[in-house]
Amino acid sequence: MRSLAVVVSLLALTATSQAHVRHKHRATAARTTTPVASTRRAERHTEPRDTTDGQSIGQPWSGRLREATKLEEGDGYVIRRPYRAYGTATTVSLVEQVITSIRAKYPDNHVLAIGDISAEHGGPITEHHSHQSGRDIDVGLFYNEKPRGYPESFVTATSSNLDCEATFALLSAFADTSRVNGGAQIIFLDYDVQGLLYNWAIDHGVGVERLERLFQYPKGRSSSDGLVRHFPNHDNHMHVRFKCNNDDGGCR
Repeated sequence: MRSLAVVVSLLALTATSQAHVRHKHRATAARTTTPVASTRRAERHTEPRDTTDGQSIGQPWSGRLREATKLEEGDGYVIRRPYRAYGTATTVSLVEQVITSIRAKYPDNHVLAIGDISAEHGGPITEHHSHQSGRDIDVGLFYNEKPRGYPESFVTATSSNLDCEATFALLSAFADTSRVNGGAQIIFLDYDVQGLLYNWAIDHGVGVERLERLFQYPKGRSSSDGLVRHFPNHDNHMHVRFKCNNDDGGCR
């Protein structure tokens, strides 16, 4: 199964960078990059970065950033607001690794929308309660066809437009970073969208035990089980929150 292959690919990537953490198949008319050029650009975005001590200060909803690391433009994704693309080295590195692994598995999928991480120095930003300390990132979803207005805007996922295979792979790849220092702590995603992915995975042979660890669905919106939890207004993107890196003494 392709989604399980993604997990193997991510584990190989994360294993090489754990000591120094830092950093389907549908053709679209808008995509003009050749697979060779795509691979070369992806390689430049997976070079490990050294962790900067004490970047994330405080909590995601009451914090700031010191010596922020910027997520740079790359192949296969669009940063909607580059002035809010700052995070910790760990966060940026893991985001790059996840995107690279998914692009390698689904090279002909449409581009991915990348929403806000934090402002350069952290602190409050409009439209968010959190995203203050460089450890939160909003990531768009994959669709059967690139929707109108995407990736400039997020698009609500439905049973008719969501590419469940690629989106499940993307979500799983982020979830698997929870095994490394500074990896995923929690992922916010609308409960009904969780259901679309859960049911697709069941139909395609993904084990129930794995899905129970991954999703809050079908146990109810108030359940505290699963890495992926419901949060209002998250039916058009996933919100990934990363843990404090062990070297970030001021991170909460």
